[in-house]
Amino acid sequence: MSVTEEVTFDNSGRIERFPWARKFYLSAVIMLVALFSFALGKLSAGDNRGEAVRIEYDPNLSAASAITAVSTSKTSVVASKNGKKYHYPSCPGAKQIAEANKIVFASAEAAEASGYTLASNCTKP
Repeated sequence: MSVTEEVTFDNSGRIERFPWARKFYLSAVIMLVALFSFALGKLSAGDNRGEAVRIEYDPNLSAASAITAVSTSKTSVVASKNGKKYHYPSCPGAKQIAEANKIVFASAEAAEASGYTLASNCTKP
């Protein structure tokens, strides 16, 4: 049985002891630089959580008044002063109207009395 071995020579003609080390040297250097850069960036960022959010509850506000406020906001409709269609606030078209062009009506009837019609992609909530 014969055993063959692959041998590599360096520039001076001597047998190179660990030829695989040359292949992995550059990879190891790149990985160490990347790891060091990541760690340095993480340390320099610090703990930037900002201020805590404080939620304050109004004891004078009742659940009934909150429900009334929500129900009245649903009855209002918005329209663009450049168009002839009105939208409910939950419709996708209402979100696309620029604030400068937005007209708010108290009800759908008020919008229809002004000559506006309901947009086709919007349904009553």
